[in-house]
Amino acid sequence: MKRLSMLLVSGALAVSAHAVDWSKVSESPTGSIFSLDLESIESSDINIIDEKDVENITVSIRRTYPTQTNETKVDNAKKDNVKKDKAKKDNIHHSDQQLLISCKDASYYRRAYVNYGAKDKVLASWQSEKPILTTKDFRTTTPNTVGRTLVEQACKSYEQAQENA
Repeated sequence: MKRLSMLLVSGALAVSAHAVDWSKVSESPTGSIFSLDLESIESSDINIIDEKDVENITVSIRRTYPTQTNETKVDNAKKDNVKKDKAKKDNIHHSDQQLLISCKDASYYRRAYVNYGAKDKVLASWQSEKPILTTKDFRTTTPNTVGRTLVEQACKSYEQAQENA
């Protein structure tokens, strides 16, 4: 059963990975680019047991990591005391995630992710196995961060789509 669920999440995220509507939202100080798949934004039928009257949305996001040059790798090797970025260490090219978002309080719950290496080789994947969610499962984003920017842009895009429907 666990293997089947992993195949399902990989398939769902693989579809979003080939979406035609990735929209760049933000770039981090380290050079990672964060994008939303505007085609994936939709109302969610997942109920949060302690908050019945809130409409949540789902969205696929992508984080594309900067490529590391050989010179950068040598410099990093010399810095023994510097904490290495796990993504660089694992040679992750990009990571696709599916989030459940509450626009009410700018919070999110990560439902699944797939990390890809060169040539879209899957390096790691994960899917939440929680059958029931509460508001405590959600992470509230901090103002003026990449996370908040992604959540706000997803909510704005969803609201615009609803107005135009």
